[in-house]
Amino acid sequence: MDRFVSWHDNLHAPLYRVLLRIAGLWMLATMGYYVALPAFGYHLSYNAAPVAIACYFLVWAVISFLFFLDLFRAWSDGGSRLWWYGGVSLACSAVVWGLLYALSLLPVLQGPQMAPYSDLLLSTPWYFLPKSVDILVQQILTAALILALHFRLGSFKKVLIGYGVCFGGAHVLLYALSDAPPPYALIMTVGALLSTLVFPYLIVRVREGFVYAYAIHLVFYILLAMLLHTWPPPGYFGA
Repeated sequence: MDRFVSWHDNLHAPLYRVLLRIAGLWMLATMGYYVALPAFGYHLSYNAAPVAIACYFLVWAVISFLFFLDLFRAWSDGGSRLWWYGGVSLACSAVVWGLLYALSLLPVLQGPQMAPYSDLLLSTPWYFLPKSVDILVQQILTAALILALHFRLGSFKKVLIGYGVCFGGAHVLLYALSDAPPPYALIMTVGALLSTLVFPYLIVRVREGFVYAYAIHLVFYILLAMLLHTWPPPGYFGA
Protein backbone atom coordinates (compact mmCIF):
# COMPACT_ATOMS: atom_id res chain seq x y z
CA MET A 1 0.00 0.00 0.00
CA ASP A 2 2.87 2.34 0.84
CA ARG A 3 4.14 2.32 -2.77
CA PHE A 4 0.92 4.00 -3.91
CA VAL A 5 1.32 6.90 -1.48
CA SER A 6 2.22 10.06 -3.39
CA TRP A 7 5.71 11.37 -2.75
CA HIS A 8 4.28 14.62 -1.39
CA ASP A 9 1.45 13.03 0.65
CA ASN A 10 2.22 14.04 4.23
CA LEU A 11 -0.92 12.55 5.74
CA HIS A 12 -0.39 8.91 4.81
CA ALA A 13 3.34 8.63 4.24
CA PRO A 14 5.41 6.98 6.99
CA LEU A 15 6.36 9.41 9.75
CA TYR A 16 10.07 9.15 9.05
CA ARG A 17 9.51 10.41 5.49
CA VAL A 18 7.65 13.48 6.69
CA LEU A 19 10.37 14.17 9.28
CA LEU A 20 13.00 13.87 6.57
CA ARG A 21 11.04 16.30 4.37
CA ILE A 22 10.83 18.84 7.20
CA ALA A 23 14.53 18.51 7.94
CA GLY A 24 15.38 18.61 4.24
CA LEU A 25 13.48 21.84 3.61
CA TRP A 26 15.13 23.53 6.58
CA MET A 27 18.57 22.35 5.45
CA LEU A 28 17.97 23.62 1.91
CA ALA A 29 16.80 27.00 3.21
CA THR A 30 19.82 27.26 5.51
CA MET A 31 22.33 26.12 2.89
CA GLY A 32 20.82 28.52 0.37
CA TYR A 33 21.22 31.36 2.84
CA TYR A 34 24.95 30.67 3.16
CA VAL A 35 25.50 30.01 -0.57
CA ALA A 36 22.97 31.92 -2.69
CA LEU A 37 22.97 35.28 -0.94
CA PRO A 38 26.78 35.75 -0.95
CA ALA A 39 26.78 34.71 -4.62
CA PHE A 40 24.58 37.76 -5.31
CA GLY A 41 26.83 40.02 -3.26
CA TYR A 42 24.81 40.20 -0.05
CA HIS A 43 26.52 40.22 3.33
CA LEU A 44 25.33 37.44 5.64
CA SER A 45 23.97 39.66 8.35
CA TYR A 46 20.35 40.44 9.18
CA ASN A 47 21.50 43.94 10.13
CA ALA A 48 23.39 44.57 6.87
CA ALA A 49 20.90 43.21 4.30
CA PRO A 50 17.47 43.07 5.97
CA VAL A 51 15.28 43.42 2.86
CA ALA A 52 17.15 40.89 0.70
CA ILE A 53 17.24 38.29 3.47
CA ALA A 54 13.57 38.87 4.30
CA CYS A 55 12.65 38.25 0.63
CA TYR A 56 14.80 35.12 0.58
CA PHE A 57 13.07 33.60 3.60
CA LEU A 58 9.64 34.69 2.33
CA VAL A 59 10.18 32.44 -0.70
CA TRP A 60 10.95 29.52 1.63
CA ALA A 61 7.92 30.32 3.78
CA VAL A 62 5.67 29.97 0.71
CA ILE A 63 7.44 26.78 -0.39
CA SER A 64 7.15 25.25 3.09
CA PHE A 65 3.47 26.13 3.40
CA LEU A 66 2.58 24.69 -0.01
CA PHE A 67 4.66 21.56 0.58
CA PHE A 68 2.75 20.72 3.76
CA LEU A 69 -0.59 22.13 2.65
CA ASP A 70 -2.32 18.75 3.03
CA LEU A 71 -1.42 18.69 6.74
CA PHE A 72 -2.73 22.21 7.28
CA ARG A 73 -5.95 21.47 5.39
CA ALA A 74 -6.55 18.35 7.49
CA TRP A 75 -5.86 20.41 10.61
CA SER A 76 -8.42 23.08 9.67
CA ASP A 77 -12.03 22.27 10.44
CA GLY A 78 -13.24 24.44 7.57
CA GLY A 79 -14.33 27.36 9.75
CA SER A 80 -13.16 30.64 8.31
CA ARG A 81 -13.53 33.19 11.12
CA LEU A 82 -11.13 35.43 9.21
CA TRP A 83 -12.19 38.44 11.26
CA TRP A 84 -11.07 36.68 14.44
CA TYR A 85 -7.72 35.66 12.96
CA GLY A 86 -7.27 39.23 11.75
CA GLY A 87 -8.03 40.65 15.18
CA VAL A 88 -5.63 38.30 16.91
CA SER A 89 -2.93 39.06 14.34
CA LEU A 90 -3.40 42.81 14.76
CA ALA A 91 -3.21 42.53 18.54
CA CYS A 92 0.00 40.49 18.32
CA SER A 93 1.40 42.99 15.81
CA ALA A 94 0.70 45.85 18.19
CA VAL A 95 2.61 44.08 20.95
CA VAL A 96 5.54 43.36 18.61
CA TRP A 97 5.73 46.93 17.31
CA GLY A 98 5.54 48.28 20.86
CA LEU A 99 8.48 46.10 21.86
CA LEU A 100 10.43 47.12 18.75
CA TYR A 101 9.85 50.77 19.60
CA ALA A 102 11.18 50.12 23.12
CA LEU A 103 14.19 48.37 21.58
CA SER A 104 14.87 51.42 19.38
CA LEU A 105 15.25 53.52 22.55
CA LEU A 106 18.00 51.28 23.92
CA PRO A 107 21.70 51.83 23.09
CA VAL A 108 22.98 50.20 19.91
CA LEU A 109 25.83 47.88 20.88
CA GLN A 110 29.30 47.84 19.40
CA GLY A 111 31.76 44.99 19.61
CA PRO A 112 33.15 41.95 17.75
CA GLN A 113 31.06 40.80 14.79
CA MET A 114 30.62 37.04 14.58
CA ALA A 115 27.66 36.74 12.22
CA PRO A 116 25.21 35.20 12.67
CA TYR A 117 25.92 34.81 16.39
CA SER A 118 26.48 38.52 17.09
CA ASP A 119 23.61 39.75 14.90
CA LEU A 120 21.16 39.77 17.79
CA LEU A 121 23.65 41.64 20.00
CA LEU A 122 24.16 44.32 17.37
CA SER A 123 20.54 44.41 16.26
CA THR A 124 18.43 47.43 15.48
CA PRO A 125 14.67 47.18 14.80
CA TRP A 126 15.56 46.52 11.13
CA TYR A 127 17.10 43.23 12.22
CA PHE A 128 13.62 41.92 12.97
CA LEU A 129 12.37 42.36 9.40
CA PRO A 130 14.29 39.32 8.12
CA LYS A 131 14.17 37.64 11.52
CA SER A 132 10.37 37.73 11.53
CA VAL A 133 10.26 35.96 8.15
CA ASP A 134 12.96 33.49 9.20
CA ILE A 135 10.84 32.67 12.27
CA LEU A 136 7.78 32.29 10.02
CA VAL A 137 9.61 29.55 8.07
CA GLN A 138 10.60 27.87 11.33
CA GLN A 139 7.05 28.10 12.66
CA ILE A 140 5.52 26.61 9.51
CA LEU A 141 7.92 23.66 9.67
CA THR A 142 7.38 23.33 13.43
CA ALA A 143 3.61 23.24 12.92
CA ALA A 144 4.05 20.60 10.21
CA LEU A 145 6.14 18.53 12.64
CA ILE A 146 3.54 18.80 15.40
CA LEU A 147 0.65 17.94 13.06
CA ALA A 148 2.52 14.99 11.55
CA LEU A 149 3.02 13.62 15.07
CA HIS A 150 -0.55 14.42 16.07
CA PHE A 151 -2.17 12.62 13.11
CA ARG A 152 -0.10 9.49 13.70
CA LEU A 153 0.49 9.17 17.43
CA GLY A 154 -2.96 10.13 18.70
CA SER A 155 -1.83 10.66 22.30
CA PHE A 156 -0.99 14.26 23.16
CA LYS A 157 1.66 13.02 25.60
CA LYS A 158 3.36 11.14 22.77
CA VAL A 159 3.21 14.27 20.63
CA LEU A 160 5.00 16.23 23.36
CA ILE A 161 7.70 13.58 23.69
CA GLY A 162 8.14 13.29 19.92
CA TYR A 163 8.31 17.05 19.48
CA GLY A 164 10.79 17.46 22.32
CA VAL A 165 13.06 14.74 20.94
CA CYS A 166 12.90 16.03 17.33
CA PHE A 167 13.02 19.79 17.90
CA GLY A 168 15.25 19.80 20.97
CA GLY A 169 17.48 17.09 19.54
CA ALA A 170 17.88 19.02 16.29
CA HIS A 171 19.15 22.05 18.21
CA VAL A 172 21.56 19.94 20.25
CA LEU A 173 22.96 18.38 17.07
CA LEU A 174 23.09 21.73 15.24
CA TYR A 175 25.11 23.51 17.90
CA ALA A 176 27.30 20.48 18.62
CA LEU A 177 28.45 20.62 14.99
CA SER A 178 28.80 24.42 14.80
CA ASP A 179 31.21 26.98 16.18
CA ALA A 180 28.48 28.83 18.07
CA PRO A 181 29.57 30.43 21.37
CA PRO A 182 28.47 28.15 24.27
CA PRO A 183 26.18 30.79 25.90
CA TYR A 184 24.38 31.34 22.58
CA ALA A 185 24.01 27.60 21.97
CA LEU A 186 22.75 27.05 25.51
CA ILE A 187 20.10 29.80 25.32
CA MET A 188 18.76 28.60 21.97
CA THR A 189 18.74 24.93 22.97
CA VAL A 190 16.99 25.60 26.27
CA GLY A 191 14.47 27.80 24.44
CA ALA A 192 13.79 24.99 21.95
CA LEU A 193 13.25 22.48 24.76
CA LEU A 194 10.98 24.86 26.69
CA SER A 195 8.87 25.38 23.57
CA THR A 196 7.68 21.79 24.12
CA LEU A 197 5.53 23.19 26.94
CA VAL A 198 3.85 25.70 24.63
CA PHE A 199 3.91 25.07 20.87
CA PRO A 200 2.30 21.59 20.65
CA TYR A 201 -0.59 22.67 22.89
CA LEU A 202 -1.21 25.84 20.86
CA ILE A 203 -1.07 24.09 17.48
CA VAL A 204 -3.16 21.05 18.42
CA ARG A 205 -5.70 22.53 20.83
CA VAL A 206 -6.07 26.27 20.15
CA ARG A 207 -7.82 27.50 17.01
CA GLU A 208 -5.56 30.54 16.62
CA GLY A 209 -2.60 28.62 17.99
CA PHE A 210 -0.33 29.21 15.01
CA VAL A 211 -0.63 32.99 15.39
CA TYR A 212 0.04 32.80 19.14
CA ALA A 213 3.00 30.44 18.67
CA TYR A 214 4.51 32.68 16.00
CA ALA A 215 4.08 35.77 18.17
CA ILE A 216 5.64 34.04 21.20
CA HIS A 217 8.58 32.88 19.07
CA LEU A 218 9.20 36.39 17.73
CA VAL A 219 8.70 38.11 21.10
CA PHE A 220 11.25 35.73 22.64
CA TYR A 221 13.92 37.10 20.30
CA ILE A 222 12.88 40.73 20.84
CA LEU A 223 12.98 40.37 24.63
CA LEU A 224 16.34 38.61 24.40
CA ALA A 225 17.67 41.48 22.25
CA MET A 226 16.37 44.03 24.79
CA LEU A 227 18.01 42.10 27.61
CA LEU A 228 21.34 41.94 25.79
CA HIS A 229 21.21 45.64 24.89
CA THR A 230 20.48 46.53 28.50
CA TRP A 231 23.12 44.23 30.03
CA PRO A 232 25.62 43.51 27.23
CA PRO A 233 28.11 40.65 27.63
CA PRO A 234 31.83 41.34 28.07
CA GLY A 235 33.42 42.92 25.02
CA TYR A 236 30.31 44.87 23.95
CA PHE A 237 29.28 48.39 24.88
CA GLY A 238 26.45 50.77 24.11
CA ALA A 239 26.81 53.69 21.76
